[in-house]
Amino acid sequence: MSAVATTHKRSGNNIVAWKRRRSGLRQRLWDLLLSGDFPDAPKPVYQTIAEGETALDAIREGIRFARTAVPDQYQYHNEIPFEWNGETTWDTSIISYGGWPGEPAQRAVLRVPRGLTRPAPAVMCFHGHMVGCLLGKEAVNNLAIPLSARGFVTLSPDAIRWGDRRDRTYEDAEIKDWHGMSFYSERNLAMPLMLEGKTLLGAMIWEHMRAVDVLGGMKFVDHKRIGTIGWSMGAMQSFWLAAMDERIACGVEARGICSYKQWAVLRTLNALICFIPHVRRYTDMGEIGSLIAPRPFMCLDAASDSFFPVQGIKEVTRVMASTYRLYKQASRFETQLDPGGHKFEGKVVEDAFDWLSRWLMDQRTT
Repeated sequence: MSAVATTHKRSGNNIVAWKRRRSGLRQRLWDLLLSGDFPDAPKPVYQTIAEGETALDAIREGIRFARTAVPDQYQYHNEIPFEWNGETTWDTSIISYGGWPGEPAQRAVLRVPRGLTRPAPAVMCFHGHMVGCLLGKEAVNNLAIPLSARGFVTLSPDAIRWGDRRDRTYEDAEIKDWHGMSFYSERNLAMPLMLEGKTLLGAMIWEHMRAVDVLGGMKFVDHKRIGTIGWSMGAMQSFWLAAMDERIACGVEARGICSYKQWAVLRTLNALICFIPHVRRYTDMGEIGSLIAPRPFMCLDAASDSFFPVQGIKEVTRVMASTYRLYKQASRFETQLDPGGHKFEGKVVEDAFDWLSRWLMDQRTT
C-alpha cells in the first residue's frame, strides 16, 4: 500500500485526523505547484478595455479567426460559437487586471446583469484546452451567457498563454504546419516554469486568485457568493481553485478529474497542466478535492472519456464523498458519471446551472 493510500486509510473515518492533515496539505500543494515561491499579489483593480458592441465585436472576431485558421479542429466544437435566443439582460465588457509576473495582464469577459439593487453572486467560467491556444474567454459563451441570464455576474478569463495572452512567435507554423496541435504558446511557458520547480497549473491558479481579489472589490458582486465552473482544462481550474482558495463558495467541474495514480498506471496522454512533479509522494486528487469540503461542489464526468479514465474518476469521487460524509454534509457533494465521452452539452449543462443557482442564488440578488 502506497504512502498516499495509507494516509487516506488513517484519516478516512476520523474528522479530527482529516482536519489535522488538511491543515498542512494546502501549503504542501503550493510547494509542489510553485516551489514555495508565491509572487506578491498586484492591487485588485481592473481596467475596462472594451464594452458594449465593441466588446461583442472583439469576442466574435476571436471566434471567427480561430474557426477560419484551423477549421479542421474547431469544427468539432459545437459550443463555439454560441447563439443566445433569449432577451439580453446584462451588459458585456472586456476587462484587464494584474497577472503572472512577466506575462501580459489578464483579460476576461465581464457580464453584469442590469438593474441590480444589491450585490449579486458571481461565477468564474473557465475555458478548455483550445487548439492552438487561439481561444480563451470567447470559448465559454455557452456557460457564461445562460448564467448571466439567470442573474449571475460572470467572469470568463483567458487562461495564462491562451486567447489574447498567447505567444504568437510561431503562430504561422502553429496554424499551417501543426494545425494548432503543438500548443507552442503553452509549452513555451510550462517548460521554463518546470525548470524552476514550478508548474503551469500553479501559475493559473495563482492568477485566478487575483481574479477573485478583483471580483471581491466590485461593489455589484457579493464576495461571499463566488462560484466556479469549467470543462476539461477549465474543469481542472475550477476544481483546483476551489481546493486552494476558500473564498470559492461553490463549484462545478465537468470532464476534468482523475487520480494521479491512474494517470501514471495507464500512461494517459494529457495536457501539461495535468502533471505536477512528485505529487504522488504526498497526496492524490481525491484528497486535493477534499479540501473543498464542506463547500458545495459538483463533479460531472464521463465513463468513456479518453483523457480522464473512469477508474481514476471513481477514485477521486469516492475519496471526496467520504470526506463530505465526515462533515455530515453529503448533500453538498454531487456526482454524475455519464456513459459518453469528453463532451459537456445538453441536460448535464443545465444540471450544472441548477447546482450553482441552488447554492449561490437567493432573493437578495435583485
